[in-house]
Amino acid sequence: MAESDFSSVTMPPHAWADIDLKAVQHNFLLAKSHLTSPLCRACAVVKSNAYGHGVQPVVAALDQVMDANDQFAVVSWQEASVVKEVVPHRRVLVMRGPVSADEMSAILAGGMDWVIHSRYQLDLLLDCIAADPSGVKSALVKSEARLWIKINTGMNRLGMPIKDARAVLAALSELPFILPLGLMSHLATADDLGDTLTEIQFLAFQQAETELVLPEYTLKTMAASAGILSWPQLHMDMVRPGIMLYGATPMMGRVGPDEGLRPVMNLKSRLVAINHVRAGDSIGYGATYVSEHDMRVGVIGLGYGDGYPRHAPNGTRTLVATEQGVITAPLAGRVSMDMLTVDLSHDQSAKPGDEVLLWGQAWGHDLPANEIADAAGTIPYELFCRLTQRVPRRYIRS
Repeated sequence: MAESDFSSVTMPPHAWADIDLKAVQHNFLLAKSHLTSPLCRACAVVKSNAYGHGVQPVVAALDQVMDANDQFAVVSWQEASVVKEVVPHRRVLVMRGPVSADEMSAILAGGMDWVIHSRYQLDLLLDCIAADPSGVKSALVKSEARLWIKINTGMNRLGMPIKDARAVLAALSELPFILPLGLMSHLATADDLGDTLTEIQFLAFQQAETELVLPEYTLKTMAASAGILSWPQLHMDMVRPGIMLYGATPMMGRVGPDEGLRPVMNLKSRLVAINHVRAGDSIGYGATYVSEHDMRVGVIGLGYGDGYPRHAPNGTRTLVATEQGVITAPLAGRVSMDMLTVDLSHDQSAKPGDEVLLWGQAWGHDLPANEIADAAGTIPYELFCRLTQRVPRRYIRS
């Protein structure tokens, strides 16, 4: 047998994710349609590789439907630099802000908007200005980069108390140039309409507005996806759609299609085997599933090594596209690293090679990521972000 050149061999994958870029555009425009003011801008959150979807194609697709004042948000300078390569004309917000002098310098030089949530970050800024006052001034004036002051209104994660925010504002007022400002906070329970913390946080934010001496040009933002969907009074000057861009809802007890959202990530695999199991036999690791009757068992070529949640329980739905139509095949047995086993007892048409949908939309059927996440005791954010690089993304643009 001749020696093979493996680098030139192309094989169909056992699992893949179809990424629908038209769907992400639809979801962004849907977020915009909820806004209570035409002046409110949208800041699309594309951190963590666009929630596992692939930041570069997602950013390029969103840019096509954005208004002039819309922008992007990420967590770190490293993420922001990738976005800037794709859309150098767009503003990019670094939501965690700089954590070192080097990162502070890079953010300023890159003309990026950034968040200050702690007093030490003010020192980073002042040190950079002291080291190169004319260079920093030139970069900031040219880019018109906005500094967002993040206050703690009850999330108790990132954010300054009012007294620290007041000190930051006082120091900024002494700068020899005007730095565009924003006031920001983050909601802890906006996904739960029965929780009163969101109203408490809103009152705390309004109190901060009253106590702080803010320039007239200061923008304000509190609402992410849940705030956009369910708290119109919190839209303010800018909203930050995140999970809703990718077709899942943050709202408790709901799934993406309930909000009019379209799934962007459609995770698929194939049946790689079909076995026959007798009543009383167990299936999978730990023998945690015991068949109550003779069963036809399908084996799917995907598992937790690909990012499917290991703790998805028996009964979690998958959809199989057979020659006779799309059928439901519930999990039967523990999720393995590379395989899932499903119950095909009520179908005789499925065969190895048939495509399987793990979450998303295909063949005119929905299998919401919210549903799979709820079954596994997690959230769709984690499903999307944990999809591994072993699963190729196939980008659909029409």
